[in-house]
Amino acid sequence: MSTGLKVVEKVYASFSAQNDDAARELLADDVQWIQCKGFPGGGHHRGRDEVIEKVMHALHGEWNSFSATMDEVIDADHHVIVLGTYRGVHSLTGKPMEAVFAHVFDIEDGKVARFRQYADTFPMHAAMELFD
Repeated sequence: MSTGLKVVEKVYASFSAQNDDAARELLADDVQWIQCKGFPGGGHHRGRDEVIEKVMHALHGEWNSFSATMDEVIDADHHVIVLGTYRGVHSLTGKPMEAVFAHVFDIEDGKVARFRQYADTFPMHAAMELFD
């Protein structure tokens, strides 16, 4: 297992546990976090504090039992691609969702320097009742 994959596994664990300190240690000071614009909290986030606040806290605030499961991994040392599944229950509607994703992590000096997300946002929007 590469250093990059070890970092990525720790990122998922820290987000799942909502452990700000652990997440902060794994993200570069000026990390670029790029999420799908249709994803809740989507867009470009820069800096680890912004990622923790606008991504990690926002997701766990909007979704009960939110999780991101790693289903398949392509480990290229400093570049790690994860194919997986988001699961959660929307906190306002009570509706469950399950959506597939691809995450691309770029690792520099043992920290996430850049993250790119590709996700099926339709199941999330349906659970949030954004459709008539």
